[in-house]
Amino acid sequence: MNYLEYNNYYFIGIGGIGMSALAEYLISFNKVVSGYDREKSVNTERLINLGIKISHKNDLSNLNLQIDKAKTLVIYTPAINNKNIFFSYFKNIGFNIIKRSDLLAEVVNNKFCIAIAGTHGKTTTTSILSHILYNSKLKFTSFIGGIINKYDSNIILNGDDVFIVEADEYDKTFLKLHPNIITILNIDGDHYDIYKDYADLLKSFKEFSCNLKKDGVLFYNENLDFDGISFGLKSKSDLQIMNFVQYEDKSVFDLRVNDKTYKKIEFKMIGIHNALNALVAFSIALKLKIDLNIIIKALKSFPGVKRRFSFELYYPKIYIDDYAHHPIEIESVYNSINSLYPEKKNLVIFQPHLYSRTKDFLNDFAKALEKFDKIALLDIYPAREEPINGVSSKSIFDKIKNSNKLLIKKSDLNELVCNNESELIISLGAGDIGNEVELIKKSLIEINEN
Repeated sequence: MNYLEYNNYYFIGIGGIGMSALAEYLISFNKVVSGYDREKSVNTERLINLGIKISHKNDLSNLNLQIDKAKTLVIYTPAINNKNIFFSYFKNIGFNIIKRSDLLAEVVNNKFCIAIAGTHGKTTTTSILSHILYNSKLKFTSFIGGIINKYDSNIILNGDDVFIVEADEYDKTFLKLHPNIITILNIDGDHYDIYKDYADLLKSFKEFSCNLKKDGVLFYNENLDFDGISFGLKSKSDLQIMNFVQYEDKSVFDLRVNDKTYKKIEFKMIGIHNALNALVAFSIALKLKIDLNIIIKALKSFPGVKRRFSFELYYPKIYIDDYAHHPIEIESVYNSINSLYPEKKNLVIFQPHLYSRTKDFLNDFAKALEKFDKIALLDIYPAREEPINGVSSKSIFDKIKNSNKLLIKKSDLNELVCNNESELIISLGAGDIGNEVELIKKSLIEINEN
C-alpha cells in the first residue's frame, strides 16, 4: 500500500508548519486525519475548524485506541524523538510510522514538481511563485513554510498540474525529492547537528541537484558552482538584478533574463535578497509559460509573508517582525533597515533558536547583533533540543561589543518597549517570539493613547 492509499492518518506534531499543510492536503481528499501537538496555535485552530481532531495533552487518554493499524498511517517530524509517548505507543503495537518528508515525497514525486532549496529565502520564494501561479490559469498545489498574507494559509490547493515545495536541507529530507525544477538560493553553514561541516552540507546540496528529473532545469546562485542557470547581481550571470532601488514599502529594479531586459519591475517587498527571490520566481514563471503581464502584476501585488520583514506598525513607532534566526539573515534585516531608516534609533529583540545553532555561530551572532543601536536577548528557544552545558543567550551577550545590551525574559517585553527611546523596534527569531507580536503592538499603541 502506498502512503496515499490509507484511510486514516495520525500526525505527531500536527501543528508544525510542514505537518499542518500535509494534514490539510489529506483532508481535501476526505481522509480521516487526527493528531497531537503540545502547543495550541493558529495552525491547529485552522485544522480543528476543518474537522481534524487534535489533542494537546501529552497522554493517550484522548487517543482512539480502536483505530485500525492496517488502515492508519502515522506521520512524525525530526522534532519528535523516539521517547515521545505517541511515537512509542504506535511503534510498540506495530503501526506503520513514517517521516513527514516521506509523505511529501509520495505526494509530489510523480507530479510536475518545483523545489525551492537554500539556507535562506525558501519560504519567501515559494510564496512569491505561488502568488504568481494563483493569478495565472495553471492548476497547482503549494506547500509553504510560512503563512502568506491575504491567503492566511501555508498551503494553496488549486489543482494538481504543478506542485511547489520547499526543499528542506535539515535532516537531509530534500534528498527524497525528485523535482522537474530546482532552485538553490544560497548555501550557508547551518544544521551542524546533522552535517559534519560546510563541506558535508555542500555535498548534500550537490547530491540533491542530481535528483533533477530528465530534461529538468536547475537555477542556482551565482556564488555557487552548479550546472544550470545562474542568477545574481553580476553581469556574467544568466539572470541578473540591475538598478535596484528600495522605498519604504516596495523595491523597484530591472531584470535581465538571458538577453532580454525587463525594466522597472515593482515588487512589494524590500531588500536586495528578496529582489533575488523575486528574480527566481519571475524566471520560473516564464519557464512555465505564464503571461508576462500576469507575472509583473503579481510581483507588484505580492502581499508578503507573515514574519518575513513584516511591518506590524508605522505609528507611534515603526515595528518590524522577522523570522531571522541565522547570522546572515540578521545582517540582511539590519542592512534593510539601515538603508530605509539610517537616522532612526533602533532596538532589536532577538530570541536565539536552538542551543546547537547558538553554539556553532556564537561569534557570528554577536557581530550581526552588535550593529543595532540597542540589543535585547531573550532566552534560547530549544525546539527539539536539550540544553547544552555552557550555552545560553548570555554566551552571545558576553561577546557583543556594544554596551547598549540587556538580557530579558518575555515577561519584560511590555516594560522594554514602553520605556525606551528607540524609534524603530525589530523582533527576530524562529521560536515562539512570534506569539509576542500582538503584545508588542498593543504596548506600543497604548503608549500613544496615554
